[in-house]
Amino acid sequence: MTKFFLYIALIVITLSSCAKKTQIEKVEKLPGKSVKYLQAKVEENKLNFETLSARFNARTNFNSEKLSFKGIVKIKTDSIIWLSMTKLGGVEIVRLILTQDSIKFINKWDKEYYMGPIEKLNNIESIELGFSQIQEMLIGAMIDYNPEDKFNSGNDDGTYLLSSRNKAKVKKSLTIVEGDSLMEISKLDEKMQKLLDKNSGEDFVVKNYYLLPDNYYLARQTISLIELQQVIDINYSEYAIIDDAYVFALEQVIRIASNEKSGRVDLSYSSIEFNVDNVYPFKISSKYEPFKKRN
Repeated sequence: MTKFFLYIALIVITLSSCAKKTQIEKVEKLPGKSVKYLQAKVEENKLNFETLSARFNARTNFNSEKLSFKGIVKIKTDSIIWLSMTKLGGVEIVRLILTQDSIKFINKWDKEYYMGPIEKLNNIESIELGFSQIQEMLIGAMIDYNPEDKFNSGNDDGTYLLSSRNKAKVKKSLTIVEGDSLMEISKLDEKMQKLLDKNSGEDFVVKNYYLLPDNYYLARQTISLIELQQVIDINYSEYAIIDDAYVFALEQVIRIASNEKSGRVDLSYSSIEFNVDNVYPFKISSKYEPFKKRN
């Protein structure tokens, strides 16, 4: 169960609130928009805040292991992410604090804990997520988006698309098989492995950001790490505007896949507060043991 809870703790949340709901409507044909225009709209929608607190409900499916739970997330921008998850009966099962360079978590289910640099945990669990990526997921931002990178613009299924400018061979190398709830990722062939050996790993990160045509909110994003054979796909729906300033998706579906793992998280959010004085309690029981990798 430890790996399961660790993934839940690290692959988290776009926040939202129940105010001014906006339904997403697909448009079959869209007029063309330039990369510069779409990036300007992305900048207009950029979220700025000091602190955030929110509640959520979630249903998960990781390698066919299913669970439903609820939780609380708190953020101090670019500084602290605090997360508590409880079973639906109200019993806390995981508590986590993440900073720019360290992570602490308590797994009350297995009575164990971890405290240390996030790089060490990545080595243990083969997870390639850092503070910035997790914070971007939490606030519904575009993951690893850099306006200085080169992009192509287009449209796809009624949305505008900003797509990283990768080689055609690279984009064709990643085949994602989608089932009812999970995804599978294809293995690299011999030709692609040779291409990887000759080029930088950054050349093999494919980023796709899908924007709604009426307001340019984020409808979907996919990040494909071809060298690591990992992909994350997040879909957003039921947008709300909070305090006439903050835009969030009330519903989010996160799907991840690698050669060894696949999973899905369905999230619904409520009770968001911005710019309040958060507290981030964390205490480890003397009865708990240090976290260890399990086969």
